[in-house]
Amino acid sequence: MDRIACAERVILDIGTGDGRAALARASADPAAFVVGVDADARSMAESSRRAARRPERGGASNALFLAAAAETLPGPFARTASLVTVTFPWGSLLAGVLGLEPPVSAGLAGLVRVGGRIEILTSVEPGDRVAGLERREAQEALEPTALRAAWAMHGLDLVCRRPATPAEIDASHSSWGRRLTRGGGAGRAVWRLELAAAAEG
Repeated sequence: MDRIACAERVILDIGTGDGRAALARASADPAAFVVGVDADARSMAESSRRAARRPERGGASNALFLAAAAETLPGPFARTASLVTVTFPWGSLLAGVLGLEPPVSAGLAGLVRVGGRIEILTSVEPGDRVAGLERREAQEALEPTALRAAWAMHGLDLVCRRPATPAEIDASHSSWGRRLTRGGGAGRAVWRLELAAAAEG
């Protein structure tokens, strides 16, 4: 926690998967402390080993990987993050992003410090069997009015909802994102969402 207190910026990558995106961000931004969080510790093992290497061998002392489920957030990271990223979530994390799982949404919101934001890349269709989508279509869950209302409950404003660009998808370091940009996504839409916590005053 000392490293968090001393960091210029704290960035949390929730549902980090193999952790490559978190490691790349830490390497590109030495002033930030980047934490990759995922429920599956095994998926992050290689990135965690790489982060522990010496800098000349590709290590990143400003990167940390933590095994934790979205439902347990915010934990020790409450109100610490200037940026929270969620890239192609699924399961309860996807439901939380869509406002269909309020405890998960609240956990994500609880990570963001005053003036911070959440950036999300997501793709969802009714056939994805997301909890809650049996009650509404995926397109309705992604409508600005629905998203704005869901996140306003947790003190965050929806400031951006638009189709993600191929460059943004590629920069996510997501294998699923790469399949989408290479045409394997069968025309699935990918959305970029940005949520902002109110600034003081």
